[in-house]
Amino acid sequence: MNLKKCFAALLSCSLLCGAGSISDDTARVLHAAAESQPSEAAGSTDNPCNKQDDREAPYDSSRWIQPAEWNCPTVNPRDYDGGIMLFFDKIGLEPSYAPGKTQRVYFSIHGATEPVSYIKFHIFYDTRLTVKPNANGNPVNPGRAVESFTTGSKIIEEGQIAFYAVSDAPILTGNHSLFTIDFIVPEDAEPGEMYPIGLAYVDDGIVSDCFINAERDDAAKLQMTYVFTKGIYNGYIKILGEKKTTAAATTTAGHSAEPLWGDVNCDSVCSAADAVLLCRMIAEDSGDDMRLTEQNFLAADCDSDGLITIRDVGKLLSHLHEKTPPES
Repeated sequence: MNLKKCFAALLSCSLLCGAGSISDDTARVLHAAAESQPSEAAGSTDNPCNKQDDREAPYDSSRWIQPAEWNCPTVNPRDYDGGIMLFFDKIGLEPSYAPGKTQRVYFSIHGATEPVSYIKFHIFYDTRLTVKPNANGNPVNPGRAVESFTTGSKIIEEGQIAFYAVSDAPILTGNHSLFTIDFIVPEDAEPGEMYPIGLAYVDDGIVSDCFINAERDDAAKLQMTYVFTKGIYNGYIKILGEKKTTAAATTTAGHSAEPLWGDVNCDSVCSAADAVLLCRMIAEDSGDDMRLTEQNFLAADCDSDGLITIRDVGKLLSHLHEKTPPES
């Protein structure tokens, strides 16, 4: 049985298990998803998170193609009145702990304004990582945001996973986890290695990636356009420390071995400039000055949870506010 048939069988089982609560329209969507597999022309072997030389792989919004079936003028994401974010964790692991360990990575949503009925994503990851399936044999664990949806997932090929979530009634996802994936870190993982994980928009000619309601009204189209052009942030698993080959060259004069808390730009001062840089890190600005070092990471991880998230920005801003004397 080839991969396409395996995926179709998997989704067919999902339909059988929930036949009493799934409408005919939803069944047709799932059947189409089951039959859909990206061709090479659609980029099935073009993994944007693989072979990145231990650097981040920011989300590439240029892959977005407005679906022809919308049959409407080009939707401008700047018209979206909201700030929806869909983001992967950015995780730093100690070199003594990381090799061979299983690390759970969350993909979360914040700020959705429109309910959705259909969700489909293609997830890409560095092939040095190994996906650890859950107890049901699936690579993706559905999160709280889709607990009322019918969900399914399948590894399309090494480095690429397809995930779907479908509901008869449109649901506002709330600020929760959409899904998690458990990755096994390589046994030979070394300091300085980074394994990117993220999304890339795929239109396979049958069922394109989506985040929309069944009505596909104007508000839903605008939110989906914003999501796939401005609202997605990729993540990574990073082994803390510098690469052995570059360790001698990465020590900068005037910088101490122990980073100063909140000193994200490593200029020996904790200031508003660090908060700005931290926001850029979370937004995955790919400028030349955004090369992440161990010092950057440790200084930016303001709540010491091993992740770089919006919570770190809040903690840093609170600290800066407390340092600023009130005006007389």
